[in-house]
Amino acid sequence: MMTMLLQWVPIAVSVLAVGLAYGLVRRERVARQALENKFAATEVVLKNARQQQESLTKQLQELRAGTLGMGQKLAEMTQQLETLADRQGELAMQDPDGRLYSRASKMVELGADVNELMQECDLPKAEAELLLRLQQMHQHRRR
Repeated sequence: MMTMLLQWVPIAVSVLAVGLAYGLVRRERVARQALENKFAATEVVLKNARQQQESLTKQLQELRAGTLGMGQKLAEMTQQLETLADRQGELAMQDPDGRLYSRASKMVELGADVNELMQECDLPKAEAELLLRLQQMHQHRRR
């Protein structure tokens, strides 16, 4: 009886080894399929990230170009404003009445009244009152 059992041991070990090998191969296939699925999902995520990066890079380039254009336009406008301010100053210096009204306007800003404007700037009462009202309207708008 013992000899019969010993005859079946190699067969049993072989069957057990084949079953174990089959189980390991099956487990490896399942793990491999899971890795392939994860790899495919990672490729999709990477593709989407690349597309988003391209889109953001394009938007950044457009913003950069727009910013440069705005900077140039702002520089041009600043130059024009400076030119206009210079011209305005030149005109104020050439026109004696203009200097008179500039002085009267500054006096109004400093708090002069109608009588002071009439005396210091030789303005008629109506013009002095007009300057005061204009200054009051200007101050009212600032608030």
